[in-house]
Amino acid sequence: MAPYKVVITDFGQPDNVLEAEEFQASGLDIELVRLQARTPEELFPAVADADGLLVQWVKITPQVMQGLTKCKVISRYGIGVDMVDIPAATRHGIMVCNVPDFCIEEVSTHTIAFMLMLNRHIMIHHAHVKSGQWGGAPGGAPGRLSCQTLGIVGVGAIGREVARKAAAMGLKVLGYDPYVNPELAKPLGVQLIGLEELLRRSDYVTLNCPLTEETHHLIGETQLKLMKPTAYLINMARGPVVDQPALCQALSDGTISGAALDVLEQEPPAPDDPLLKLDNVIFTPHSSSWTAEAGVQLRRDTARNVVDVLQGKLPRSIVNRQELQLAEA
Repeated sequence: MAPYKVVITDFGQPDNVLEAEEFQASGLDIELVRLQARTPEELFPAVADADGLLVQWVKITPQVMQGLTKCKVISRYGIGVDMVDIPAATRHGIMVCNVPDFCIEEVSTHTIAFMLMLNRHIMIHHAHVKSGQWGGAPGGAPGRLSCQTLGIVGVGAIGREVARKAAAMGLKVLGYDPYVNPELAKPLGVQLIGLEELLRRSDYVTLNCPLTEETHHLIGETQLKLMKPTAYLINMARGPVVDQPALCQALSDGTISGAALDVLEQEPPAPDDPLLKLDNVIFTPHSSSWTAEAGVQLRRDTARNVVDVLQGKLPRSIVNRQELQLAEA
C-alpha cells in the first residue's frame, strides 16, 4: 500500500519533530511534506495528492479544495478556522478539525493582564518613569476593579474562563453570546444581555468570539459610540471583528478611553498604520495563546486529528461534523 501523504502547508516553528513523532507512533506509513506557503497559489502541486493537510494561516479556498484529489482531513493549528472555507470543505467531504482547548488558560490570562494594565495605566506610568520623571503620573486615578464591570463578547470556553478569573477579582461580569445557553453562564455569575446594553454598561469590553460572517466588523462606529468615554476595548478574537479605522477614530477623538489589541485587521500591520501612533493602545503580536506547554499540545493534537482520520476514527473536534452528518464512532 502506498504511504499516506500529509502536507504541513505553513508553520511558525523551525521544525515539525512533534508532528512527525505522532505520525510515527501511529504505525501508519506517512510521508510528511513541509511547505511554507503564504498564498493559496503556492500550495500546488504539493497538496494535490495529499491525504491530509495541517494548516496554520494560509487560506484554504474553494479553488484549493477543487484541486485536492484525495484529501480526507484538514487540521488547523489552533481554535479558529476562518482561514478554511468550511462550506467548500463540506461539499468535498473533507473533515475540518481544530484544537479547541489548547490555549484556554493562556488567552484568558492574557485578557485579564490587558484589563489590569489598562486599569492601572501601566504603560503610561512606565513611559513616565522612563522619560526621567517620578510622581504625578499621568492617566488620572484608576477605578477600583470591584466597582467596575467587564463585558465579554463571546461566552465560549475562553470567555467563560475570563469570567471566572474576573469574578474572582470582584468585577461584575456581563456577557453577550446568542449561541450560549444562559444556564451555562449562570454558575459563573455572568449576566447574559444584548450587545448594545453590554457596550453601554461595561468599563471593559473584551472580544472572545470567533470570526464569522456574522461577527465581521461586529464592533464599528455605531457600537463604539455606545461605549462609555471612560471604557476600554480589548480584542482577543480576530482583527476583522473590529472595524479598525472606526476604532482608530474613536481612540483619537476620545469616544473611548483606550484599547488593548492582540490582533489586527492586517497582520503584521503596515509601518505607517495610524493605530500604531496612538498612545492609548497596548499591542501584542497575536501572541496571547502561546506558552511552551500550549505549543506542544497544539502541535501534537493537530497531528493527532489527521492520524485519527487516516485510521478510520473520528477526531475529537470536527468543526463541520453536523454538516457532514457524522455520527460518533
